[in-house]
Amino acid sequence: MSPSPTEMIDPPPSSSSSTPSPSPQPQCQQQQQQQRSNRRSRPTPYLIITNISKRQNIKNLLQISAAYGCHTIFVVGQKKFEFDPDGTSGGTKRTPMSTDVPPMLQNGVRNGRMKIVRFDKLEECVEYIKSLPCDHVDDDIDDDNDGENAGATPPTTVPTTNAKASTKATTRRTIPIIGVEIDNTALNLEQEPFTSSVAFMMGNEGSGMSSKQMEACDGFIRISQYGGGTASLNVSVAAGVVLHRYFHW
Repeated sequence: MSPSPTEMIDPPPSSSSSTPSPSPQPQCQQQQQQQRSNRRSRPTPYLIITNISKRQNIKNLLQISAAYGCHTIFVVGQKKFEFDPDGTSGGTKRTPMSTDVPPMLQNGVRNGRMKIVRFDKLEECVEYIKSLPCDHVDDDIDDDNDGENAGATPPTTVPTTNAKASTKATTRRTIPIIGVEIDNTALNLEQEPFTSSVAFMMGNEGSGMSSKQMEACDGFIRISQYGGGTASLNVSVAAGVVLHRYFHW
């Protein structure tokens, strides 16, 4: 808390027995703390919802996104689900479609705290995401070389498998679209292979990601399992694991 005006006035002389006030925090240490805070707060997670079959998974994905700071959701297709909190964008005037936005999120969607952006085609969604500014942390790590992170190696990034994305990345940083999928090129989530804002895309509950979805991705991550009970996690559970890890990165 900043000192009040009265506290900033020089006090009258006191006896030698008075306890000296603590020294202010060194400026360089304050700058290092601010840089670390900036690195943690700037990158933004996004979620792409497409090719999802079950209504409950739609609702769970929205709720999990809100829980882990993903405030912008991109929805591609998904015409049978209603993403208007008032249930007015689908159905008819006489029989409006009931909303699939969970009750605790409806006011947030209405006032813009959570944005749901809809697209007819995946290509349109990808183009829009690539037009957004991409917050990146590598520069902050380099700037901190005089501090406790001197000589530190920047985090491993998700490998780019999309040739078009690689070409674009040479001229301007764009938000990578990362698929959560069991793939030979996928990195383990435990490696926290993030250095920027990310748009995560999940696969279908049964068949996983379609070839069109995989072509749109710049890279892939996978969630390691340590038991033999299941081949894959529920799509909303997997999204929760990924967003939780990203939030704490």
